[in-house]
Amino acid sequence: MFSLERKNILGIPIASITLQQIPKVILASLKEKEKLAFFYVNAHCLVLANQDTKYKKILTDAFLVYSGGIGPVLASKILGTPLKERTPTPDFIDSIFENLQKNNESIYLLGSSQTSVKKAASKIKGRFPKLNIAGFNSGYFTHDQEEKLISEINRLKPTIIFVGMGSPAQEFWINKNMNRLDAKVFWAVGAMFDVISGKLPRAPLWIQKLGLEWLYRMFQEPRRLWKRYLLGNIKFIYLIIKD
Repeated sequence: MFSLERKNILGIPIASITLQQIPKVILASLKEKEKLAFFYVNAHCLVLANQDTKYKKILTDAFLVYSGGIGPVLASKILGTPLKERTPTPDFIDSIFENLQKNNESIYLLGSSQTSVKKAASKIKGRFPKLNIAGFNSGYFTHDQEEKLISEINRLKPTIIFVGMGSPAQEFWINKNMNRLDAKVFWAVGAMFDVISGKLPRAPLWIQKLGLEWLYRMFQEPRRLWKRYLLGNIKFIYLIIKD
């Protein structure tokens, strides 16, 4: 059985891991026999988890939960159970793609708009031409379309399904469907397809190093995100103090 150091942060067991270690952990975990769920968390996710017991249980039961933002890292230090560092998915995903390509594994991309996920698939294929991208689909579909989607994925049998629907929708979808799907890994990736496609450029490196990428994101989509980050961060601080 795979062993991984985890720290309990606001009730969620988060992997204490570095950017250099996480690709190795993920690739090694593919040898596990059971189906695996990989989730990231940030301050927003931890606030949601403390408001929604179902979402919290999904995170708690996952094979791997890692810190995709600076919030959990800061909280861990304040609470005396420090995580090693934040591990945003875009910072290490190329290493995953490269190794999947070498090992002849296949992936399926699910989420974002059809335009964005198609462009993301094209860009991934441009960088990793031998990587088997079994298929892709937007994250917007009806119940009837979902049934057809599940049949399509089961026909294609990808090793990993990347699900980018935002939290907690992506985690709920994975939890509901992973036992119906013929795949090995179910990985929630948030806005990764929009980042890869270029629809949502990442913050400059100096902003990332300061841990202020969330602020950059808020200015990208202020109407949609201001409550999440401003009010959400106040709730997050309250939870840390309370804990």
